[in-house]
Amino acid sequence: MIASFALTAVILVSCTRIGSSGTAPSSAEIYAAGPTVSDIRTLFGDSNWWPGPPSFEVRPLDAAETPFTQRFSITQRFLHIGSAEEFDVRYTVYDKTSSATTRMTAAQNSFGASPASPKEGDQVLYYGLVSSGGAPYITRTYVRLGQIVAEILWSRKDGIPTVTQLGRNAAKVVEGLKKVAAGKVHPSPVTVSTTQLPPAGLDITLLGSTELPIEAWLVMADVAIPGPVATLLHGQGVDNFVFADYALNRDTHMEVRAALLTFGSVTDATDWVNTFGPGTIDQNGISSGYLDNVGEYHYLIATGKTGAMLVCRSTIDTEAASRACESPMERTAIAWKLGLSGVV
Repeated sequence: MIASFALTAVILVSCTRIGSSGTAPSSAEIYAAGPTVSDIRTLFGDSNWWPGPPSFEVRPLDAAETPFTQRFSITQRFLHIGSAEEFDVRYTVYDKTSSATTRMTAAQNSFGASPASPKEGDQVLYYGLVSSGGAPYITRTYVRLGQIVAEILWSRKDGIPTVTQLGRNAAKVVEGLKKVAAGKVHPSPVTVSTTQLPPAGLDITLLGSTELPIEAWLVMADVAIPGPVATLLHGQGVDNFVFADYALNRDTHMEVRAALLTFGSVTDATDWVNTFGPGTIDQNGISSGYLDNVGEYHYLIATGKTGAMLVCRSTIDTEAASRACESPMERTAIAWKLGLSGVV
């Protein structure tokens, strides 16, 4: 059983502008207002929901595909351990209310008519479809509050849920957004030192950083049976880790995730790389490789009592990472190892 971890602290690099509808909420406020893993467990009555790593979708990430009316997006992820079920919330803040309304119209044009109730926010759309895989029943809920659109994606293994349940999900999301609109969300920034992150260079651009529970690293690393590993890491005193999100400069359609874990001993850190690294450790002390099952590049290194990981992935979950990741990730991993060693 993991402790509840409120997503109330984050450092984001992007800033917002003032739209015609007033001052746009900050990215830190939107992030802090999202549901916690405790909220999700209560909502679904199941303690097997775990948090995943967020995405801080600010420019330059995916700049070529992002309309200028979109200020930024933030995606929260939750996975149901023991199944293939997922629950994601993607918040998008637009420059003004009319742009957010246009997004809702586009969704309705794509998916068709929607039930009119339960009514949540200023505007809401409910859709369900059947796909494939271990959680083939997929619902999409779009809910708008002013200039913010939240897209709630819920994949289930045992059927399309009732619209009433989708309404409860939307209500939980809107509850947080209303607090932002009322000025009641005051996130406390975390202290993530630049010495904990890959050194600034020419290959990646920082989007945001925060601290997350170790369970989110297990989701990030695509650990197949995460429960025993979580128990092991907690037993080693590794309860949280530093997380950072980047855009790959060579191809901004690629997102780079970084994780820094601090272990109790040098042996624990080395064993971590040997166990979870995708390949043999090379002459630079890096275990790297491409994971076909998730379409991602993974790079793991150990320096002293710290273990560091880089993941290069597409901004689209169902799309494989491009080979543009390879050279920049290798250089970044080497620089990070040197930085953590105190050489640079």
